Amino acid sequence: MARLSHSLRGTLPILTAGFLAAGLSGAQAETIDWKTIGGWDISFYPSSEGCQAFALFEEDTAFFIGFDNSGDELLLDVTLLDERWNSIEDGKEYSVTLHFGNETPWTLEMDGVQMDDFPGLNILIDASSDEADLFISEFQRETRMEWYFGNNLLGRYTLRGSRRAFDEVIACQRSYFEAMQNQSDPFATSGSGKKDPFAD
Repeated sequence: MARLSHSLRGTLPILTAGFLAAGLSGAQAETIDWKTIGGWDISFYPSSEGCQAFALFEEDTAFFIGFDNSGDELLLDVTLLDERWNSIEDGKEYSVTLHFGNETPWTLEMDGVQMDDFPGLNILIDASSDEADLFISEFQRETRMEWYFGNNLLGRYTLRGSRRAFDEVIACQRSYFEAMQNQSDPFATSGSGKKDPFAD
């Protein structure tokens, strides 16, 4: 039973740091390294004002999960790239099924993307929603994930270290949010206008 069906909103942030580290891209990525946890690299992406965790699977598939804070609301950003998926069309919507362990599968309406000639899928979800909370909880709790397009298995990937990795994504996001708040105009009456996404 599907629990989520969201369309892509906003623009895709630059997420190529992991490919640079893996030697898969020669482009210059604008990222700031935060921490490495097991097989996960956590970085801040100035273009999206968000922190992301990155993992490379089987030398072909890159997975990113984190935040996009460039718009009016904080978004959960999930991206899966694979250099073999040459038929993916940029901007076209694809209905994908995601299994976290033995949990009820998710149905994700994801947009095709091309990043430095690497095709993939992306979705942005309101980070304050119950769906995002559940998605993050299952991502951190389970030890594997499986992606399908129709009956075609896109891949089975380990989630070893995902709990600590996403905890660091949150710590990174909070740190950069506080840094941006401290740099706001001290003479403005309403500050930067953005609310702390992690305030109670």
